[in-house]
Amino acid sequence: MTTTRFLFRTLVVAVAMFALGFVGHQLLLGSDYVSIEPIMRSKEDMQAHMPFALISCLCFSGALVWMYSQGRNSKPWLGQGMRFGVAVWAIASLPLYLTNYVIEPWPGAFVAKILGWELVAMSFLGILTASLAKSDPIAGARSRTDSFKVPPTDHC
Repeated sequence: MTTTRFLFRTLVVAVAMFALGFVGHQLLLGSDYVSIEPIMRSKEDMQAHMPFALISCLCFSGALVWMYSQGRNSKPWLGQGMRFGVAVWAIASLPLYLTNYVIEPWPGAFVAKILGWELVAMSFLGILTASLAKSDPIAGARSRTDSFKVPPTDHC
């Protein structure tokens, strides 16, 4: 993948991630956040810190694009993207929100809603990432059995 493609894909995924965050956390779950307002920043303070959300989206998206390019194989892109999104959800969103639930007084139903939305959002981002890379050549393509082959040794 060229640097230009990497940067373009990172930007596309970051914009989608930021938009999904707004849809999920503001429009769909906004009223649920009322239950944890006492432990959150004020809206004005959140707005002042919004550049960090943009930086977060760019960093996460760059990592997502790069990781997908490293593990891509010859299987259909849609299934790969979906599995990739679920895997990213399992290593990023699930531990984060379950830890928040343990440490902070977040209602269980609220955490379940967030996790459900994050699963949808990460699945979409995985599919988007896969769709952007679907015409890329498979680098270092090998069969499943290649990794189990023992290299020949020279016995004296």
